[in-house]
Amino acid sequence: MAEAHIDAPVRRWCEARAIPGRRPDLSDTAALLIAAGRLPEATREVVLRRIDDRAGSAVAQPFPDLGGYSRLRRLARIVERGDGSRTARREGAPDLLIGPLAGARDAAEALRTADARRKLAAYRHAFTVNRRSFGAGVRAVRRARKDAVHLDLDERDLLFDALCRTPSPTAPSAAVVAARSVARAAAPVVRLATLHVPDAVAEWVEWHRPPETDASVFGDRYEVLLYIAGAVYDRVVDSRSAASGELDEQLMQLDLATDLVQISADATQLSDVWGQLRGAPGLADGTRSSELDRVWDELVDRVVALSAVGDLVDEADKRPVPRAEVAASVDQQIDELVRRSGQRELSIAGARRVAAQLEQRVIARLPGRTAPELTRGDGAPSGDTGAGAVGAGDAAAGVGSEGVGLADDSAVGDGGQAGSGSDQARDHSAR
Repeated sequence: MAEAHIDAPVRRWCEARAIPGRRPDLSDTAALLIAAGRLPEATREVVLRRIDDRAGSAVAQPFPDLGGYSRLRRLARIVERGDGSRTARREGAPDLLIGPLAGARDAAEALRTADARRKLAAYRHAFTVNRRSFGAGVRAVRRARKDAVHLDLDERDLLFDALCRTPSPTAPSAAVVAARSVARAAAPVVRLATLHVPDAVAEWVEWHRPPETDASVFGDRYEVLLYIAGAVYDRVVDSRSAASGELDEQLMQLDLATDLVQISADATQLSDVWGQLRGAPGLADGTRSSELDRVWDELVDRVVALSAVGDLVDEADKRPVPRAEVAASVDQQIDELVRRSGQRELSIAGARRVAAQLEQRVIARLPGRTAPELTRGDGAPSGDTGAGAVGAGDAAAGVGSEGVGLADDSAVGDGGQAGSGSDQARDHSAR
């Protein structure tokens, strides 16, 4: 089966808390679906209904756009790291830096933590009090409640907190790179030690080896699993084959959004239960621990099955589009363009009619101004009434100017003749 080559890498990545290569951030929709798994079931259904496009435009509602929800996770990680360092030093943890260096380090860390906390507060306000996404008026709230897509302010706060805990890949730190170098140097010793230690110890060392320097690192194995599931969702949704409807018969049998929310809910609860057991070791007997291990295996198998679907969809995208489909697509687009010819003709006629009305109302009434000749799209004079009036006006103006010129010439000529008659009269009187 297609899952055979996926199961081992997924389990290895989860235990190593890293995935080879630099991985992109998840889309906002995938982050919202993963965050919904941390919410109560009723709120979870509302988030799903707001995201699900199949519910129709009257029900599906957009969430606030903050420029990418992955930045919330990065800011929250800075705040957690700063608070954790301050708490550790307060409890007396050993510090490698002393004196002025430690003071400068603490001041820079406090400044960075305060800046991240301030940005998170601004993003929280922009998310929870967004009027475009969440109705503020009475009628808008009633309509949202009727469509079962309304989120109260407390529910929006919970969703924002959950978005701050979505998986986001990071580059390995300097400490991780150093640990990787030590692990490489110790690898021969570990192989020799396997002759004298149980197999479980050697297996643990192999699985918990630090990641490569070009890997994407996560907080724990649950984050890795959720990131893989979210990446599969993004690959299928953004697939060309899925968008074209070529794989509708197969993909309609899956509800990827619901699957992602359920995986997130189970992984979050499993992580919380393991945390409680670590806090109370007496509660963790062998039977209950084995049951939790079986739940983890089922989650991994579910993600592996979805990953196989994502890989096959990617293979479908790599195939060249058949020539017949390309020709059919081109023909369909040409038919659509031809069908809209009537709309274009109506637009042209309307624009010409408005231009003629404007010419009669504005331009022709200006004293001493003549309206310019309107032309059609091919450069020929327009045959509309207004355009004809413009042409007639131009012709009249030309004739009038020529008449004026002739009248002036005749007047000049008459003047010349009158002058010659007066000269003859003076000559006669002189004789």
